[in-house]
Amino acid sequence: MQIRIEIDVKPEELRRFLGLPDVAGLQDDVVQFLREKVGQVNENFNPADFVKGNFDQLRQSPAWKKLMTRLSVNLDGEQMPEPPAPKASAKRARRTTRKKSG
Repeated sequence: MQIRIEIDVKPEELRRFLGLPDVAGLQDDVVQFLREKVGQVNENFNPADFVKGNFDQLRQSPAWKKLMTRLSVNLDGEQMPEPPAPKASAKRARRTTRKKSG
């Protein structure tokens, strides 16, 4: 046996029926506040300063230094010695010989 009940109500009516507070006014205030803040940011936004500031911060990060080391170039532009190549494991060496002989 199946019983199906369909109730057609608007969100506002359901909120009122369940006794939940009406937050529409608060939501409108928050949206207006965010619009004003985003508008202020757009007025004072300078792409050149944004890029320069973020790039300077990036250069000081450990990730940037690690990347530069992996590229074998230090920050002065001088070539650094190449790191040793990783050794292939014995399993991997066997796999490649099987492929070649097969």
